[in-house]
Amino acid sequence: MKVIFEEYSGIIITAVAIVALIAIIGLMLGTDGPVHDAFTELIKQLFSKTGLTVTGS
Repeated sequence: MKVIFEEYSGIIITAVAIVALIAIIGLMLGTDGPVHDAFTELIKQLFSKTGLTVTGS
């Protein structure tokens, strides 16, 4: 076990960090999340300024 961590510790830490970032972004973009609300509002404003219509909610 010690040899595995000595050889692959950098890869393990990188993989855990990437998975954590994906999980955090997924939670923040989830329905009713703060980033989701801001992003959808930004898209609505962008489309309203260009005169295009947004379908859906």
